[in-house]
Amino acid sequence: MGFWLAIIPRIKLYAIGAVVFIAALLKLRHDTVSKALFQMQADQAEKRIDAMRAAKRIEDEIEILDDSGLADRASRWLREGNGK
Repeated sequence: MGFWLAIIPRIKLYAIGAVVFIAALLKLRHDTVSKALFQMQADQAEKRIDAMRAAKRIEDEIEILDDSGLADRASRWLREGNGK
């Protein structure tokens, strides 16, 4: 009986150590997954920003070709053509 009374505190200590070790591994995994998710969100945001910039450039190019701008360029082109 005395043997078991001496070994039970050691078993408790090992069990506590194992629980702490498992908790540390879970925390490490959680941190890694969180970092990966944050990086994916940052990449998606960057892609959205790039797409918005490209759409704005296209919109600006289309706006340049509006009726008044097109008429001005056409009249200049036609005037150059008449003088030749």
